[in-house]
Amino acid sequence: MGTRYEDQPVEQWAGPESLDPTPVWKQYILVALLLVVGLVVVLVVSVTALAPSFVTPPALVPGDRLVLAAADVPAVGAPPKLIASPVIDEARSFYLVQPAKGDVVAVRKTWRPRANEPECQVAVSPQPPGAPRGPQLFTVRDCAMIAPSSAPLFFDAEGARMDSRPPRGLDRYLVSVSGDRVIVNLSRIIESSERTGGPVPTGIPQPQQP
Repeated sequence: MGTRYEDQPVEQWAGPESLDPTPVWKQYILVALLLVVGLVVVLVVSVTALAPSFVTPPALVPGDRLVLAAADVPAVGAPPKLIASPVIDEARSFYLVQPAKGDVVAVRKTWRPRANEPECQVAVSPQPPGAPRGPQLFTVRDCAMIAPSSAPLFFDAEGARMDSRPPRGLDRYLVSVSGDRVIVNLSRIIESSERTGGPVPTGIPQPQQP
């Protein structure tokens, strides 16, 4: 036989307050709080996304994005422009260059031949005296892992190696152009893949050592 509720001792009965639902006004407060939190999150995200549009260049906005004026971009074929202190710290400095019309590149000023090796300094390679004006090149210096007797390393305006020798090319930052502003994302590094070596392609002129 089953046991009826009335057969249980009185001290085990649940009080009438246990059957009371949550007051409606408390439910309204909870919903209102959730809406306010949601609106704050949307507002913060919107302001962060639109920050590059209303700051005065040069400016560093949330998300490690550096906003520069379009006028800061060198003309096609012009020497790269170094962006460093006091605009940003030296560890994140870079060269701004325009290899082709509308193609803006930010080449990092520091470079590692391989991931586990010390950093080298990236420099603009001067044009040899008397040589016709050509594409701007990069080179590296202060490289402990590269013997002084080794042939110089040259990179094109986009940071790619000028031959098929290892090691890898230069690292860059992600760049976007929006109207009269150039946005360099310092948190997005485009790392060049490491080469394993190979013969120098024939028919490709090699840069002369300055």
